[in-house]
Amino acid sequence: MEISHTTNWAPVRLPYLKPPSRIPAPLPTENQFLESTAVLREDASYHRVVAVGPHFIVKHGRGVREREGQTLLFLEKHLASFSFITVPKLYAMYRIPSNGHLCLIMERLEGESLEAMWPVLDTDEKSTICGKLKDVFAAIRKIPMPYPNFYGSVEKGPVPHHLFYSADSDPAICGPFDSESKFNAALVKRLRAIWAANEKHSFKADFYERNLDAILNGHEPTFSHSDLQPKNILVHRVQSQAGLAGKCFEVALIDWEEAGWYPSYWEYSSVFVAFGWRDDWPERLEQIVDPWPSEAAALRMLYQDLWF
Repeated sequence: MEISHTTNWAPVRLPYLKPPSRIPAPLPTENQFLESTAVLREDASYHRVVAVGPHFIVKHGRGVREREGQTLLFLEKHLASFSFITVPKLYAMYRIPSNGHLCLIMERLEGESLEAMWPVLDTDEKSTICGKLKDVFAAIRKIPMPYPNFYGSVEKGPVPHHLFYSADSDPAICGPFDSESKFNAALVKRLRAIWAANEKHSFKADFYERNLDAILNGHEPTFSHSDLQPKNILVHRVQSQAGLAGKCFEVALIDWEEAGWYPSYWEYSSVFVAFGWRDDWPERLEQIVDPWPSEAAALRMLYQDLWF
């Protein structure tokens, strides 16, 4: 089944509220989510994620970005025909009157993080889950770009990944881009900017400028989650159709804030840079998305130069 073309979708304007008929219960109030003790993630300088009742997850804070909400709406539309793909629905997106921070009210999905479950899963269970995730990503990667050779976000804006951050929103670093070469050049310019801030010249950036295009080229823009870590995968154990307990699972993907169109190697390689190599997850990831070992090694080296 083909996915509908992206030109049929446009970002919403804030404040956004889903029609009441499509919301399972009254939305939580500001007091309810600020006072919630069901804290899933908390970083006072960035964002806070809490559960409110059985239906809602609320993400709010200085670091919450509108693009994450827009991405959830984009995916709801473009993956509607794929019942085996579960992504949280966005119920509301607005700025909190008391502090101006963005608030996302999302669907609370059943399940436990794959990160927590992984140590107790047996080989067959891991294979079943990875097989389901492979089908999910095969469909996601078919989402067409808004126009040819586009590298950027669902809003046709900058590349959402943190490696492309620029304090002054330099488009040569942030994008969007219309070629893989410009995508590469952005990473090189970001490295130069880091060194320039310390009043130094980056000879490593000179190296990348001479050689990066020779290594990272020929990769079509492909829609990617861009943070495919076990902590961002929810797994729910369900009964088999026969009504008997079995190795049946439902999977869901959360935390879409860095999703967009990236070179085809990015889904694998952007996770490779964060591998701890403490278990068999790196090997199992190769069963979910195509491995790109050469590209991953190059990105890991570049990532270390940019982030450490």
